[in-house]
Amino acid sequence: MRNDNPHGLVPWGWNAAVATRFAETGSPDGIPARVIMQERHVYTIVRAPQIESRARVAGAFEYRAATPSDYPMVGDWVVVDVEGTVVHAVIPRFSVLSRHGAGDETIEQVIAANIDAVFMVFGLDGGRAFSVGLLERLITIVRRSGARPIVVLNKSDSAEPETIAQIGREAELVAQGIPVHVVSAKSGHGLDSLVAEVVSGETVCLVGKSGVGKSSLLNALAGTRLEREGELRADMQGRHTTTHKGLYRLPSGILVIDVPGIRELQLWGDEWDVADSFPDIAAAAVACRFNDCSHTGEPGCAVQEALADGVISADRYDRYLDLQREAAFLRRQTDRRAREDERRKWMRITREQRMKKGARR
Repeated sequence: MRNDNPHGLVPWGWNAAVATRFAETGSPDGIPARVIMQERHVYTIVRAPQIESRARVAGAFEYRAATPSDYPMVGDWVVVDVEGTVVHAVIPRFSVLSRHGAGDETIEQVIAANIDAVFMVFGLDGGRAFSVGLLERLITIVRRSGARPIVVLNKSDSAEPETIAQIGREAELVAQGIPVHVVSAKSGHGLDSLVAEVVSGETVCLVGKSGVGKSSLLNALAGTRLEREGELRADMQGRHTTTHKGLYRLPSGILVIDVPGIRELQLWGDEWDVADSFPDIAAAAVACRFNDCSHTGEPGCAVQEALADGVISADRYDRYLDLQREAAFLRRQTDRRAREDERRKWMRITREQRMKKGARR
């Protein structure tokens, strides 16, 4: 199998595990590459340290793809032709950060792939820059992705000490042991300890609302201004806002994916993912009388006892129930979608077999 010296991709995260999965794709004429930018269905890929090209998926790829999540995403390892212009396959992902796609249809929208950690970025400068509910949602989808969640409270230079302390306490209460870092992309405060959370060769994704300073944080981590043509725009407040997803390689060897700001974040996960994100409630639930306790009124419910004793706050409990209901609804819709996708797949296979039989006659 050709590989065109994939070790030249080590600076972009190539390792033995990726090499194994690439070999398992069974593409004799393909070479590996990594997607570093996506604009609709046009992908900028890197197939050597200094060799980039723009590629589209092959026609056969489009025919096989059952859902939008099957298409390449920033961070994906892919199999391309020698010229680097055609994507033939996506190498199986190690981790996937996803959310529910916009609209009424139940589809997975992949935010980033093959990430080791997620910096969940919030602002300390007031307004809606920090939200307990959004943090809980982010923790849920990050834990499901397989990446490590890390809370980043940015813009400490724009907040009073009392505000920083208050938001810090709220974040740590929700984080339940997840690292929380107070930083300033402008002054550099706290960046050294934040960078210490990851090592060279790992891929980090920056996620947060517009205006929390993700692009400024990226530039501060890089030590220079990083932007690709057309990727950043200035809003009416003069701030820069990311408009496309991009993967950047920093001088430290860390790889960073910056994505557009989140406007809304619908859950993509199940009830177990929600429970993992509320370890205090999950710990209390262990003592419930019934294994299938819904924690909404059954006798002997330890969660209700913790709620009455003030160990779990009423607001946190209500948000937990909201996410559980959303996850249960999503699971039912996803099961229905999976059955429909399976039916369509076999209809396509049957049609292909009939066409082959007809051609042989």
